[in-house]
Amino acid sequence: MFDYLIVGAGFAGSVLAERLAAGAGKRVLLVDRRSHIGGNAYDHYDDAGVLVHRYGPHIFHTNSREVFDYLGRFTAWRPYEHRVLASVEGQLLPIPINLDTVNRLYGLSLTSLELEQFFAARAEPVEAVRTSEDVIVSRVGRDLYTKFFRNYTRKQWASTPASSTPR
Repeated sequence: MFDYLIVGAGFAGSVLAERLAAGAGKRVLLVDRRSHIGGNAYDHYDDAGVLVHRYGPHIFHTNSREVFDYLGRFTAWRPYEHRVLASVEGQLLPIPINLDTVNRLYGLSLTSLELEQFFAARAEPVEAVRTSEDVIVSRVGRDLYTKFFRNYTRKQWASTPASSTPR
């Protein structure tokens, strides 16, 4: 007999099950169609002892010490600093696009507040948002879309933002 049935052992289901069981003393049955917990962040060691990210690499970001400490009870953290560079017009620039990216690309020295104004000045109104391209162009403009997003999406997902529906 169980107090709760939780379907889905990804992050949300796993945390809910743990909180109900350990935090509230409830009996929980957690089920998933996969043979493991953790959803797409599942790792396993293969026969050669190599850590495999079955669903691709995953990086966890939080500024919350409480969340970091809670999750640290269930996993060992590996220090990692995400540094990805895109080759644009002969420069290696940080991606995802940030303040440093824009300043270096355009030879500017904007502040974070000025960056928002920079994006707003280049954003193109889109009457009806139908694709991911529409979302990007309406937020940062066509130049950054063309230099960063269009080809990145092609490379990563063999698709274009013009043919993909925003989530």
